[in-house]
Amino acid sequence: MGCISLKFNKRDEKKMSNNILYFDDISEDIELPTVKIGPITRQQLIDYASASGDYNPIHYDRSMAKMARLKGCIVHGMLSMAIVGSYITNWAKGGVLKNYKIKFSGITPEGSTIRLKGKVVKKYVENGENLVEIDVFSKLKDEITTTQGSAVIAFKKKE
Repeated sequence: MGCISLKFNKRDEKKMSNNILYFDDISEDIELPTVKIGPITRQQLIDYASASGDYNPIHYDRSMAKMARLKGCIVHGMLSMAIVGSYITNWAKGGVLKNYKIKFSGITPEGSTIRLKGKVVKKYVENGENLVEIDVFSKLKDEITTTQGSAVIAFKKKE
């Protein structure tokens, strides 16, 4: 089994606080830090195929990808989802991810650097839980949106 390693660019890593977030610290309409991850390498795609069991060759064999009428190898959809999920959980330190939805709206080619953004759209209390809903998306350098999603995270209040 392979091990996939994806890290935020060092400059962007500093944008994500190491501090625990509390419900009190969050307000509606705040923007999550914009961060970049990548470029996604062929080795990372091979490692992900090994770890996930998704050996569709369009993800790691350029000739097979071209036979499928693609320009080259493409990132697994579930890897894209994992990257966005990692972005959410890195921002929501101290929170509990309650719900996560994603829609794939574009192809992420091998070698891409992905730009991740998000925004708090709702802050509310439901059934005794302090919940925050965020919208997230990923874009490529040419502004093509590749994923659009949302998440609900439960946060503790400051004591």
